[in-house]
Amino acid sequence: MTLEDIEAQAEGQVVALRNLRFGLWAGMRLGLRGERLAGYARDVMAEDYRLPGPDDVVGKIAADFEQHGVDFSPSLIAQEMQRIERQVRIELLATD
Repeated sequence: MTLEDIEAQAEGQVVALRNLRFGLWAGMRLGLRGERLAGYARDVMAEDYRLPGPDDVVGKIAADFEQHGVDFSPSLIAQEMQRIERQVRIELLATD
């Protein structure tokens, strides 16, 4: 396994966990709980495979928020995604 392989694997873990937590964050704002919340988080994770980059995920959540009357602009949603990603990177990439 090359260094590039390891870096790609680590980046994939960051993105997957970011999307999971982002989906949970958004789902809670939509009033989802339990299995419906978990299912929504999985849907958010799956959305990231449609296009490269995070725009498809932000777009899904923005559309869902708009449809359900949750007052968050796409720019605030993107900021929350960035905050969650920073936290995930700190947790996953920290060494003891």
